[in-house]
Amino acid sequence: MADVTKLSECAMQIVTYAGCAKSCYMQALQEAKKGNWELVEPRIREGEQFYRQAHEQHGEILLKEVNTLEPQITLLMSHAEDQIMSAELVRVLVEELIEIYTNQKGA
Repeated sequence: MADVTKLSECAMQIVTYAGCAKSCYMQALQEAKKGNWELVEPRIREGEQFYRQAHEQHGEILLKEVNTLEPQITLLMSHAEDQIMSAELVRVLVEELIEIYTNQKGA
């Protein structure tokens, strides 16, 4: 049986890291809109570090499920997985928008 307390703690870490990643990506976009190009890449890298931490936490849960053959899912974990996916989507969209701003800058 899944340890719900441990699973909940892990899910909250995922939610936190994914939220921090999204915030960094959005800060990068705001800096690009202002033309502060020297601040864009550091915010993206910081977001990627948070995203990596969320992904590592998620991987640990998946590994436990594979090793024990016990489902490790709760509503909170489902929410955490949604947050990881949305962080990845925000990163992709922000990078595309930054490219548009970069191209406009050069025009």
